[in-house]
Amino acid sequence: MTQIIHNATIPNIPVDQLYDGKITDFIRSGGHSNETKPSVIDAKTGQTLSQAEMWQLSDKYAALLSSQYGLCRHRDNELDPSMGDVLITFFGNVILAPVVHWAALDLGATISPGSTGYSAQDLAHQFRVTTPKVVVYAKAFKDVVDEATKLYNSPNPPALVELEALDKQARMVGNHKVEHTRKIKLAPHESRTRIAYLGMSSGTSGGVSKAVRLTHSNLTSCSEISNKASESLATDQQIAAAIIPVSHLFGLSKFLIGNPHAGATTVYHNGFDLIEVLEAQKKYKVNSWTLVPPIIVLLTKHPIVEKYIPSLRAHMRAILSGAAPLGANVTEALLTRVTGNKFGESPEGGLRIVQGYGLTETSPVATLFDPEDKERHIRSCGKLVPNSQVRIVNEDGVDQPAYDVDPNELDEAIKQGTLPVGELWIRGPQVMDGYHNNPEANEACFVKADDAEADTAYYNRHWFRTGDVALVDKQGRYMIVDRTKEMIKSQGKQVAPAELEDMLLGHAQVADTAVIGIQDVEKGNEAPRAFVVLKDPKYDAVEIKTWLDKQLPKYKQLHAGIVVIDAIPKNASGKILRRLLRARKDDVVLGLNKAKL
Repeated sequence: MTQIIHNATIPNIPVDQLYDGKITDFIRSGGHSNETKPSVIDAKTGQTLSQAEMWQLSDKYAALLSSQYGLCRHRDNELDPSMGDVLITFFGNVILAPVVHWAALDLGATISPGSTGYSAQDLAHQFRVTTPKVVVYAKAFKDVVDEATKLYNSPNPPALVELEALDKQARMVGNHKVEHTRKIKLAPHESRTRIAYLGMSSGTSGGVSKAVRLTHSNLTSCSEISNKASESLATDQQIAAAIIPVSHLFGLSKFLIGNPHAGATTVYHNGFDLIEVLEAQKKYKVNSWTLVPPIIVLLTKHPIVEKYIPSLRAHMRAILSGAAPLGANVTEALLTRVTGNKFGESPEGGLRIVQGYGLTETSPVATLFDPEDKERHIRSCGKLVPNSQVRIVNEDGVDQPAYDVDPNELDEAIKQGTLPVGELWIRGPQVMDGYHNNPEANEACFVKADDAEADTAYYNRHWFRTGDVALVDKQGRYMIVDRTKEMIKSQGKQVAPAELEDMLLGHAQVADTAVIGIQDVEKGNEAPRAFVVLKDPKYDAVEIKTWLDKQLPKYKQLHAGIVVIDAIPKNASGKILRRLLRARKDDVVLGLNKAKL
């Protein structure tokens, strides 16, 4: 079959001009490592560190981690020479996070960030998958780390290092010890194979979390091509808020690599507190937020936001949304609330809300909009970043072309299911090395590129199957319809939960929502069911179902009814935990037809 390869609309960076070296040297190459202005700010305490201070501390941390805990005394990991010793981080968004990461990377370690939302069982699984030499954890999580270590039950348990104690001890380290600490030097092109991170991910097919092998080059290339795709954000004038977890690749790449390379200032929030976020925006004149859709929904609907509108209008210029689809209704509602119009225009400079798309497996960016791009569209998650190529492959293995449709008619086209959608396959320098010690998962997600030749760029020799359903228009704008594993097959046709969720959030009484498919074994059919959090608990949810159904073709309607719940279950990055919704029993299901599902 004929392949249709979609290219980036932005010129590529020549392969030999992509940065070749370790991540820490890339950050230093930005030219801000000796600056004394605040680089990071603790939103709660007001404590600050400059880049100069962070690099000095990082050298001391490295000296201690090497001499006292044996991290990277040998250059290569004895189990895998493409890695260093594994260091697991287990702390929240603290201003010492860059210091720990930079110290470990300078030594040549491979870092595996742990989510503080993990249970002891989850963390023990990460131990088993990554075999850590050292775990650096915040004191508040000592019990979880201790229990995980017991469950791990290894004859070679990792050294457990409390972050607060490490910091206190490091500040007393002398220059002599720093000068005698060996930092790794990568050979030419070794950055393409040396594993910097093992990021935990459920993968493209869900299930038990896997460790994603990300090289130094994956992360530095991702930063470079993202900067080229969104040049107005990559400046030292940016004052950003680290709200999303730096244990997630989205936050890690932005706040621990991209921002310091650009010389931007980052305000750290250790846990999400709406008032703290708004107060910090006002106090520090934060002009850029990187958020997940649930927080944007909250900003749209919570009454407390109203008193902060003057500060948001005066200073906030860009909100980047990622990790899950953001609906058009929510976007327009927040723009209207802040600027007074759905286009985000204001005399103060205006506000742009743009989506990006990617996965842990793409380090994590695949598509992105520059907020100043005149072709940005509220329905799109951006344009393909440079040096990347995409195929859109449908269920029958047929490549899909770019579509030509008036953006104003896009909603109707989506509802009717007439657009050329398919699974997004991607290749580029940011695509992972593979899943760690998991050949079955690698076999399932990689497809050998049959157009590869001797002079083909090293990163274009295979396609990565993302598991996401997408489409692209002739302007190169992408839209993610849904996950392949989350699509609902109703009456023989595909239904995207994200589309219905976006529409439901447009109802005045819906505070939050999630949609899943419910199987009717007797009919051999699946039908959508909505779970909603109501603003007014006394409101009749059936009215919401009726309102939605009137706007949809029959196969997309909520034939499996609607359920009122107190909160939508989500993980730390804001993704809906649909498996928990599927596992629910004894729900009161409203609005069912005669045939109960």
